[in-house]
Amino acid sequence: MRALLRVSRSTILLGLAPEGGTRDADCATRVLTVDTHSRGLEAAAAATRAAAAAAAVSAAPVVVKKIDSLLRGNVAAEIAAVAQQLGRTAVVAVSNPALGRVVRDGVLHVEGTPLHETDLWQVETSPAPTSVQQALRPLRTVLISQHTVDAGTDAVAQAVHDIAASGAVAVCDAATEADLETIHAAAIATSSRALLVGSGAMSDTAVRALTPEHDAAPAGLPRLSSLLMVLGTRASAVAAQLAQLAGKAAHIELIDPARLLADPRALQARLEEVTAHGLVVVALDPAAAVESGDASRLVAALADALAPHVTCYEGVFLTGGETARAALDRLGVTSLSVLAELERGTVVSQTQAGHVVVTRPGSFGAADSLVRTARRLLGTDLAADGTSQTTTRAAANATATAATAASQLAAPATAGTQSTQRKPAQSRLVAPTKENP
Repeated sequence: MRALLRVSRSTILLGLAPEGGTRDADCATRVLTVDTHSRGLEAAAAATRAAAAAAAVSAAPVVVKKIDSLLRGNVAAEIAAVAQQLGRTAVVAVSNPALGRVVRDGVLHVEGTPLHETDLWQVETSPAPTSVQQALRPLRTVLISQHTVDAGTDAVAQAVHDIAASGAVAVCDAATEADLETIHAAAIATSSRALLVGSGAMSDTAVRALTPEHDAAPAGLPRLSSLLMVLGTRASAVAAQLAQLAGKAAHIELIDPARLLADPRALQARLEEVTAHGLVVVALDPAAAVESGDASRLVAALADALAPHVTCYEGVFLTGGETARAALDRLGVTSLSVLAELERGTVVSQTQAGHVVVTRPGSFGAADSLVRTARRLLGTDLAADGTSQTTTRAAANATATAATAASQLAAPATAGTQSTQRKPAQSRLVAPTKENP
């Protein structure tokens, strides 16, 4: 997360304290992210969870309601709940230009193709929306066109003011990061307590607008001897990324989705035979068929199978927001401390016990991105780079129960150990504050 380039304290909560508020230890953070893990819930339940997260960040002058950059999940219900809880009017800008996702005439385009004409919703239970405004129904919306955005901050601010006065939600075209900066500035100019809605790109925009702290600096990367890389996404880019790992990983386990659903324990048993050293990759086979609507069941089965093994590795890489959250939940991790961002969307964090967690949305990354990530964390400790000089942990260690793994990963850090945290790419609330608390 780019927050660490501007501020020294960036925390991610994987849920809220029992009373619904933030934990005392999190009150000193300058950028607080609450992961609601609500994309797969029914709309009413998702709205309730989003409202609770909004209440936890209500004091922040700027709140960003992050939604899925492909408009999946309970977008309308969660936006409405957050806006009502905070008493603020939402300004929606979904574009993520760095990923080729831009909104033109209210339609989300991915690498130039309208979202509803791509296969990116192939495992969802409904068709992709034909526009951002359709995704926000039944909310009443008004489009702020690219022409208005091009006219600058004052023009957008006036449009936002007029739309808010009518009781509608502003939906903005945006083609560049500069457009997102214009929309952000306009929302701030319109209200001292802004509610912005968008992808991770809007969160980045809000953080970049913060005044840098003098002691803010990227944390050093940990050097690992073992990394478990879990690819729980069905994104089309995964096949090329896996191909680049061939010959470099110590072990690659490709999983047939149908077999995983039929017998999750079979995967768990196979992983018990793999030595937890170097790079070990577990991935849903991109060539295998998957039934529409199986996504949530696959995530659950994969997380169940992996939970007993994660703490046998010094670090775990989780791609696919639902997969990341499910795995961390099973391990009892409730918060992460952000250490660094390797590249856009690839965030390195730590748990309280000092275990390294790397997360990335499933659709991110060039073909060589997984290789780059592994090399930066393992150094030259890849199969094709020669024999490792580090100590190999016996495969027998992988037989730890899920309960034991959970207690290890969630245990408090010992003296001198940096606390930790991380975010999956789901619905989130990001609350950057303008001043130190």
